[in-house]
Amino acid sequence: MTLAPRPLVRETATFRDDRLFIVACEDTYAPQQYFDFFEIPRVQIHVVPTEDGRSSPQHVLGRLLAIEHAEYDERWLLSDVDHRSAGAHVANLVQTLSEARRQGVNAAICNPCFELWLLLHHRSEDELGGFADCGVVEGVLREVLGGYNKRRLSSQQFSRQSVAEACARARRLDETVPWSVPEGYAAQVHRLWEAIAAGAAPHQLPPEFQAILT
Repeated sequence: MTLAPRPLVRETATFRDDRLFIVACEDTYAPQQYFDFFEIPRVQIHVVPTEDGRSSPQHVLGRLLAIEHAEYDERWLLSDVDHRSAGAHVANLVQTLSEARRQGVNAAICNPCFELWLLLHHRSEDELGGFADCGVVEGVLREVLGGYNKRRLSSQQFSRQSVAEACARARRLDETVPWSVPEGYAAQVHRLWEAIAAGAAPHQLPPEFQAILT
């Protein structure tokens, strides 16, 4: 797979001090659509999805490291635990997180999967339970939303206000030691959103997102 060089990552009509967040994920559809729903002045979010079927954390990190970036850009690894919670799988994830840290890449891990983050837009952390794997989470999300297709997310189901609420819920849920694999439920996408909000010009940050930083 040929990775996009940095000139294709950053839009041409930008200011020199615009903030760019490059997010590599193992999902081909949901994260890309999700982040495209939101626009913040002077902030760009470029999602690098899986397109070749190689979705292991090592391959996701490799794609991210291959993309040119400026020193002030932020790179984020977005990965799921799901079936990697035991044996060699968890060892590989731990190793990947260690390499990401060494390379100056931030990490946002979801346990079991990104869909838990989407669910936190609609349910509090106290209502979570019995999620043996991502399939169960997707089933609950499907019930809550009246349907769920990761290829066709609806912007109407994820408002700015719900993002702030999800961040607060995920923050309370996140008891993980930095750079470790979460043992319990986790949706560390809140860490990415907090960095995005902090990187925006205060007067241009949408009011609903200002709560992310509190």
